[in-house]
Amino acid sequence: MDLAKAARDPWVWGQLALFLLVGLAAPLLPRHLNLGSADFMVNRVDPAWIRWLGAGLIGPGAFMMVWGIRSLGGNLTPGTEPLPRAELITTGAYAHARHPIYAGVVLFLTGYTLAWSNWTLALLLGFIALQYFKGKAGAEEKRLLERFPAYMTYRRQVPRQVI
Repeated sequence: MDLAKAARDPWVWGQLALFLLVGLAAPLLPRHLNLGSADFMVNRVDPAWIRWLGAGLIGPGAFMMVWGIRSLGGNLTPGTEPLPRAELITTGAYAHARHPIYAGVVLFLTGYTLAWSNWTLALLLGFIALQYFKGKAGAEEKRLLERFPAYMTYRRQVPRQVI
């Protein structure tokens, strides 16, 4: 993994900002911030049974992330550019989705938010995460198409994300 190159990738910094936003907003926003007229929408903590639904999304999200990471092996990089000696991986999690790690992160972040706060905030942050990772996947796919001619065929056969 080339962390120096990844540190220059704006998608990596955006991802870090998203993780910090969700990590801090989910537990703190509904408890400590007055949003005026929007207060009833976001500034509340849902009942325990709804929050347990969120906890139920964390596990599948974590599973998808780990499966994707293990499937990539030494090809894993946080950036959008493949490593110099990378191979095109089409097995394991990548036989079912082109970006299983991103799908897992979206599920995990949505579940985390729902478990800490409420469904409105979970829906909002989940949508933001989904849009962000769709953008990152698009940027990554451009580089994969340049690097691996077989990616075009793989792209036709396997859906972009599970969610």
